[in-house]
Amino acid sequence: MDLKSIKEYIRNNRIVRYFKRNFSDSAYGMSNLLIASLDGFFLNVLLVRFLSYEDLGNYKLFFSIINILIIFSINGLNTSVTKSVAKKYKRFFIKAVKFSGLFSLIASLALIILSVSYYKGTDIKYALLASSFIVPIYFGFNIWESFLYGERQFKKVFLLNGAIAVTRFAACGLILFFYRNYLITILVYLFIVSLYNLIFSFRIYKRVKKEEVKPDKDKELIKHGFRLTGASAVSVIAKNVERIILDVVSNATMVGIYSVISVFPTFIKNSLKTLVNVPTVKLAARPEKENRIIIKKGLYLIFFSGVIIFTIFWFITPFLLKFFFKVDDVDMIRYGRLILIPLVFMPVNLVIKYMCSYQGSGSSVLKLYTTTDILKLSLLAIFIPLYKINGIIIALILAEFFSFLILIIWFIRSNKRFGIGGKKD
Repeated sequence: MDLKSIKEYIRNNRIVRYFKRNFSDSAYGMSNLLIASLDGFFLNVLLVRFLSYEDLGNYKLFFSIINILIIFSINGLNTSVTKSVAKKYKRFFIKAVKFSGLFSLIASLALIILSVSYYKGTDIKYALLASSFIVPIYFGFNIWESFLYGERQFKKVFLLNGAIAVTRFAACGLILFFYRNYLITILVYLFIVSLYNLIFSFRIYKRVKKEEVKPDKDKELIKHGFRLTGASAVSVIAKNVERIILDVVSNATMVGIYSVISVFPTFIKNSLKTLVNVPTVKLAARPEKENRIIIKKGLYLIFFSGVIIFTIFWFITPFLLKFFFKVDDVDMIRYGRLILIPLVFMPVNLVIKYMCSYQGSGSSVLKLYTTTDILKLSLLAIFIPLYKINGIIIALILAEFFSFLILIIWFIRSNKRFGIGGKKD
């Protein structure tokens, strides 16, 4: 047996190379999400340890406002850039950065208006005012990652994001340790990310600036970015609005308390998204009918996994809160447990949503996402003014449960179009 020939065949086999490349891409994608989750978690640990609840509330409130204002930067252009680069038109990156940067000036104006109007009597006004000068770079030049994804440079994205995470965490950690000042921490956070955005964007600019400009394609891709931004607007607001409403009906201290008890559910949720995303992407390579049959057969197991995750963290959350955040308040521990309840339904919801996104059910994506996001937003608006933190918990539980019902009903009904319905499937 000629072992050398066999090794050479395996090394040059196209199927082997395909799986090797895709496994590597998935590994780097997972690692990138893992870095983001761990960076956010450990930064939260430092924030809770070194800031008062009021300062922590102001810090979180600031980023809730910022995360909503990203809509003004036409964040849908990120997807347009990935699409254009994947289709070998890289010059659009420059047009997208210009558009995003210019429209981000609207976010700057909004921050200035908020600082001199609604928040003029609070400490957060200084953070809003100072950040208004950084936001056009922070938002407008953050498209480099989408460009690299279009080039399938997953390893490079992982390494660059790792550099940002390490630098940002170290700098913010030092500020918190020595100064215990949330305002300086915010500005350092924004400055570091913006500086990296500038550096990475300029390097890409030098690579693509000599390519041919295609005005018709630019126009089409910009429209696509605007449509995606509009479609995601409700979702962006729904994901970030609870702290803003809570601050309106109570104060920054309550926002800080809520931020502490939501650290672990947020970390678990982000981890679940990572874990669910990889297999659903791989399933997307199969025909949609086969994909649906596999998911249908596994729904009970997926739901049971949510129950198991909830049960485990129900028992260990008090110890985690005490260990990481030195929390021994009975009410906070109760909040920390109750806010875990949505985890029961989350795995099923994520699987169906991702399947809908990756398969040929594109016409349903906007309807499902918009319906569930509007539902969540409405419940938060109703219950937070009535019950404050308890209102957030009630709204999140109901939103996840009703989303579960909506998605299950849609999944079962839409399966009929593929002839999926009986036990014989």
